[in-house]
Formats: sequence, structure tokens, C-alpha cells
Amino acid sequence: MVYLLALISIMLGAVGQFLLKLVALGLKNKGSVLELVFSLINYKIVLAVTCFVTSMLMWIFVLRKLELSIAYPMVSMGYVFVMILSACFLQEHVYWTKLLGTAMIVAGVIVLNLK
Repeated sequence: MVYLLALISIMLGAVGQFLLKLVALGLKNKGSVLELVFSLINYKIVLAVTCFVTSMLMWIFVLRKLELSIAYPMVSMGYVFVMILSACFLQEHVYWTKLLGTAMIVAGVIVLNLK
């Protein structure tokens, strides 16, 4: 159960990052600082912050059950989820080097969790 909670927490963090990228893509290049600040106030920011806060609260429960030296490397799975979201929704290219690096991250997390 704690691993599922960790996975959901990590996924929420990845979704939060994805939403921040969408916000960044929508920012105005010109205008005053005030216009830039107002362009940051939108539902995507609210959703991103909600994802991050929910992820943090869930992560606290994960840390109660797992050793930090086991739990923290699992956060790197967020890179995997971000790559998948970016490829699917932002049409970012997935090169063989990205796939190799991602496979190494997944393998490392698996090895760390073997007992």
C-alpha cells in the first residue's frame, strides 16, 4: 500500500510539472511585469499547486513507513512520468538516449527496493 501511495504522490508531482510547462508556454513575451504576474493567475497554476500540495501530504505518509534512503530515490520515477507526459501531450521527441536513461532510472529504483 505504501508503494502505491508513493507512486501516486510521484505522479501528482509529475502532473504538477507538466501543468507548469503549459503555464510557461502560455506566458506573454511582451508587456509589463504586472501583466506577466496576472498571466500567471489561472486555473493551471491552481491545479499545479494543488497537485504539489497533495503530493507533499501523501509523501509525508510514505516517509512514515519507508526508510528515506529507499523512498527518496523513488522520486526519480517522476522523470519517467514527465517524459511520458511530454511525449504524449507536448509532442516532445523521445530519443534512444532518453529511453536508455529512463530504463536505468527504473532499474535503479527496482534494485534499491530489493531486499
